[in-house]
Amino acid sequence: MRKTFTYLLLAFAASAVALSCHREIPVIPEEDGIFFIAEEGTTPASKALLNNNTLKTNGNRVHVMDVLAGFSGTASWAEGNLVEGGLYINDDVVYSGAVVWGFNSGRVYPWTTDGGHQFFGWLSYDSALDLTADTRFGTTLADDFDYSNRKLPIPALEMTADSDQFDFMYGNTAYYLMPRTSTDPVPITLQHLFSAISLQIKNESMDEILVKNVTIEGLKNKKSAEIPFVGDPTFTNYTATHEFLDNALYYALPTATKTLTTDQTYDLLARVKNTAIAEYRLIWPQTEEELAPSDVNDISTYPITVEYEYLADEEHINHTAKLRFPEGESFEPGVRYAFTLLFTQKHIQLTFKVNPWNYNLYEWSYDEQSISEVKELDFKDNPGYDKPSKTCRIVGGDPVKGTFSVVNPSGAIWSIEPVGDVEYFTISPNQGTVDSNNPDYEFYVIPNLDPSLDRSTDKELRFKFHIQFTNGTVHDANSEINRDDWTVILPKN
Repeated sequence: MRKTFTYLLLAFAASAVALSCHREIPVIPEEDGIFFIAEEGTTPASKALLNNNTLKTNGNRVHVMDVLAGFSGTASWAEGNLVEGGLYINDDVVYSGAVVWGFNSGRVYPWTTDGGHQFFGWLSYDSALDLTADTRFGTTLADDFDYSNRKLPIPALEMTADSDQFDFMYGNTAYYLMPRTSTDPVPITLQHLFSAISLQIKNESMDEILVKNVTIEGLKNKKSAEIPFVGDPTFTNYTATHEFLDNALYYALPTATKTLTTDQTYDLLARVKNTAIAEYRLIWPQTEEELAPSDVNDISTYPITVEYEYLADEEHINHTAKLRFPEGESFEPGVRYAFTLLFTQKHIQLTFKVNPWNYNLYEWSYDEQSISEVKELDFKDNPGYDKPSKTCRIVGGDPVKGTFSVVNPSGAIWSIEPVGDVEYFTISPNQGTVDSNNPDYEFYVIPNLDPSLDRSTDKELRFKFHIQFTNGTVHDANSEINRDDWTVILPKN
């Protein structure tokens, strides 16, 4: 689900130089040096959504590293020899209000006539925040860059809901040989290291509700990362925060501010009432295991706690609700998660949307409550199925019929992936379109009775369900549709 951010284009000037054992690279005119061109984008909702347009802020800097491979020689402007596998560029590119970005250090970097260039870049200074990546992470990232192993270490950083929204972006990698006839731009695609979340409360009930407290526990607010030249970053040094939201500030709000009438909203992160646009905060990516309760069968371990009161209730009873993040959910880098705690009649449910960073392009969403209440996979009406067992034995070589429902989302594609002794079974149909107006589906498991297949032991088939949304992303729907290991058994001969 990672989404690209924008393209920075590096333009080099080529120099025609005769081949020799030690190659001299002349200093070329400054106007023929490296330039960046930022792609046009859209206006963000907050600084946490730094995108194509906000990248082009006067004074913003991107640090560029270039590791030179396949070259050994000298340059008239360089001190000593340029060595194989060494750093060729280690400098900031500064935006100064023009269409292009260029170095302002006075250095000029011409192409080498041999060898390949590998580029790595990251946002090194946010002018609007007056914050550098080095200050943010407490180290000089360029000095920490491991160009021998082609990776950038990111030291441990603690982030809370109130941390500075420094949006770390990086590009890895472009590999370019020296162009022979032109100085074609070199694209570096920038990606987000962090996720982003928003959290709102909305009252869709007919009662006035006084929301006294909302906390989220267990989110990992301190991590470190290692970004390879090619591939996805890895995250380490997990530390769980006790409370993601600041209760003291929330308790200090006037009662009227915390009272929600019908159709009113409250933004928990921005601390603003009745705002139409949720405010996002950067957060470290979180795995499924990190977001899951420590014990799914013990509701007291669920991470989200809401304390509230119905104002029409003369007894002023304090209610407490415990909720979890959707089963199987994770927070991925470069993805935004919009959560809403929705009060309905005598009930709270957690709804959410998952969006790419530039969310106006497209979005898909679903309601966790609706998916949680779908009809589970069922093998009823089969002679080999004995409830409450999760297994169904094939009897007499006849096909087994399975049924299930998907309530949300509409317009998506569901598919079934067979797992186990798959050569002994066929699933028909193995995919279809999710229709929210008619959510019931059935499929058949057909045994393969080919006598050449070994049937000295029972053969088992299990199922993995997937839903592909309109934007092409695939969601593992096992936790919503197939919560346990439902199994079809073809008995041994």
